Amino acid sequence: MNPITFLVKEIMLPMLKFFYDNIYPNYGIAIILLTILVKAIFYPLSVKQFKSMKEMQKLQPKLKEIQEKYKKEPEKLQKQMIALYKEHKVNPLGGCFPLLVQLPFLIALFYTLMDKQFKNMLIASGKGGTFLWINNMAAADKTYILPILIAITTYLSQKTMQQTTDPSQKNMMSMMNNMMPILMFFISLKLYAGVLIYWVVSQGLTALQQYYMLNQEAKV
Repeated sequence: MNPITFLVKEIMLPMLKFFYDNIYPNYGIAIILLTILVKAIFYPLSVKQFKSMKEMQKLQPKLKEIQEKYKKEPEKLQKQMIALYKEHKVNPLGGCFPLLVQLPFLIALFYTLMDKQFKNMLIASGKGGTFLWINNMAAADKTYILPILIAITTYLSQKTMQQTTDPSQKNMMSMMNNMMPILMFFISLKLYAGVLIYWVVSQGLTALQQYYMLNQEAKV
């Protein structure tokens, strides 16, 4: 059994069943609670990732000076960059590591909601397979409300993330911020509504986390 399958079968599906049986008999609520739980568990890593990205952002002017000064001397350039990172106690890969740790769990959560066993759980639950205006969480949202919410939360998440990027990349980020919501809208049209509930909640929480951390940094 590969790690993703293990997470799906041994952790994610049992947790959804637990929330359904013990908190509230609706799998829409169970999906939201599981998404919040995963986000809460990895919040410290998200903070670490945010701080690493902000530190790298602050170093960009000095990095550009070094790159310009030693552009014809690659060995000296590398040594100077390493020295700069050590001086400021910054790991250039620090922003990637927390994401890599979270990725298997996020992929597993996605596959959980697409899994045949979860579809059977929805069918067995009867009304537990409905949520708000959604009649079947194992089918696409024909009202397009969830795809629209996906586009909105993608925009908000990209917008807050833009404030932690290198200023020289802001034009590219701005272009992505305009394109990604449209792309995500069309991608989400055929996905299960259960997946989209997770996606909306996850991106909404990501945007709120980033907004909160930016505000906390501004107060320092």
